Amino acid sequence: FGLRMPLVKLFGEQLIAAGGKCVATREALEGASAVGLYFSASWCPPCRGFTPQLVESFSKSLQTKGLKCVLISRDRDVESFSAYFSKMPWYALPYEDQARNSNLGARFGVQSIPNFTLVNPLGKTITTDARDEVVRDPRGDNFPWRPPLVRDLAAGHPGRINELPSIICLCEAVTSSQQGEIAAAMLTVASSYVPSRPEAEYGF
Repeated sequence: FGLRMPLVKLFGEQLIAAGGKCVATREALEGASAVGLYFSASWCPPCRGFTPQLVESFSKSLQTKGLKCVLISRDRDVESFSAYFSKMPWYALPYEDQARNSNLGARFGVQSIPNFTLVNPLGKTITTDARDEVVRDPRGDNFPWRPPLVRDLAAGHPGRINELPSIICLCEAVTSSQQGEIAAAMLTVASSYVPSRPEAEYGF
């Protein structure tokens, strides 16, 4: 009960199920190992391309791993939303709840669609890059695609450093051996710090 309350706070008391039926959020998302927020719209060509991939991955693999999904529609009218949602085997945020829709987009830094973000049962972000993960790993072998504890900015994946309190070590001028020592030290800190504070989010 306690673990599900954050998801009710996140999505509201009710979600929409297949056929337009209202269901209690607590019941709909019960037992989820992770919840995917799918920001998408029928007018968006990349969304129309990705949705069948996500549906297939969800139906064949991810659903059995405990993933539950919620469509956060960016369609411009309720008719388009209903037609698009009818192709999806998961839940949707009520279309009329536009304030929550906007707040969710702002909370997870959604700049463009499609965006597929995963949160844990506490409502904490697992990854905002799940769209790319579904494409790379459609069977979900590495689901829920938790980001590495320590990222190498030189690899081109900065993660959420603009959104989270983050520790960044700039060490381009030192030797590769010293860089390895620094990375190992940061990993030691992150490994002990992050798991012990599941209610907080930090970046390394």
